[in-house]
Amino acid sequence: MAILTAAVVVLTALALFNLVLTMALVRRLRRVESTGHRGSLPAFPDLERLPAGRAVPEFTATSATGAEVSSRKRVGDRAVYAFFDTDCGICKKQLRPLVEFAADAGLAPEQVIAFIGHENPDADVDAYTSVLENRATIVMQSLDDEVGRAFSPGGVPAVVLADADGIIVRSGVEVEDLATAFAGA
Repeated sequence: MAILTAAVVVLTALALFNLVLTMALVRRLRRVESTGHRGSLPAFPDLERLPAGRAVPEFTATSATGAEVSSRKRVGDRAVYAFFDTDCGICKKQLRPLVEFAADAGLAPEQVIAFIGHENPDADVDAYTSVLENRATIVMQSLDDEVGRAFSPGGVPAVVLADADGIIVRSGVEVEDLATAFAGA
């Protein structure tokens, strides 16, 4: 009798676990469906906090050269907004792809805005600025600063492609995430 009771308890636990997983899957599918991705899922889903179709948040910042950078100045041109941090090892690997993407796409340095957080005083900021210099507009601001709070990407690295109307076309954690969407922007 004890074996039968144990078997019923184990089977009940498995059935409840299966029910919870099924409910989570249904919830996820409803969320994907509500974002407009009917049919197949996109190869690179947008960052949850920066979905396609959302307007680029309004911001004003000062570049490393002292020039004013703002979302209003970017309207009328496509733009890429990239968020990095000097304490992020993965971020450094996205610098060259960003520069190559910008060159292949014919983007001017004013159209590629790189926000670099540098909370650690011992961080190698030059490793970032030397790669991006004259290829992007560099803004030394972390996610805790005004622009980071406005975009709220949720973490770094984060890249955002916006069209000439200031609407986000694609976002992701790798520059490769933007490449497929650039042609239509």
